[in-house]
Amino acid sequence: MAHRHLIALDAEHVTHPAARRLLRAESANCAPCRARGGAEAVADLAPSGIFDSLLRGYALKRAEQWRTRRTTYPVALADLLPPQELRFLDRATHAVVRGCVIESRAGRKVGTEDALAELRLLTDDERAAVLGDVIDGILEGEA
Repeated sequence: MAHRHLIALDAEHVTHPAARRLLRAESANCAPCRARGGAEAVADLAPSGIFDSLLRGYALKRAEQWRTRRTTYPVALADLLPPQELRFLDRATHAVVRGCVIESRAGRKVGTEDALAELRLLTDDERAAVLGDVIDGILEGEA
């Protein structure tokens, strides 16, 4: 498609251009762009790739939301996950967030190597479920 989704996006931690396009397509509810972007993300599990950028954005947004004063770093994102939030996440997503490590309270560095390794072990359908949870988590609260 040769159109753009000119939706304001407040996902500062998602830096990969294709990942940002996917978030805009999701916000605009553009099925063809969502399908194409989702397929690209599920296939791109490289460090600094599309899925990696989305994971980093998700981890940083959620870590900021879920951390407490007693949080010590480095910490796995799954260790910050509130029990009531777990029921909203796919089983595969929970396995992946165990591999997202927030390095410091400043919240700029996230280790995703283990999460990407876990994603490589999943089927395409499981990766798509994780992608859906990650996108929902990033866009939650967006206008």
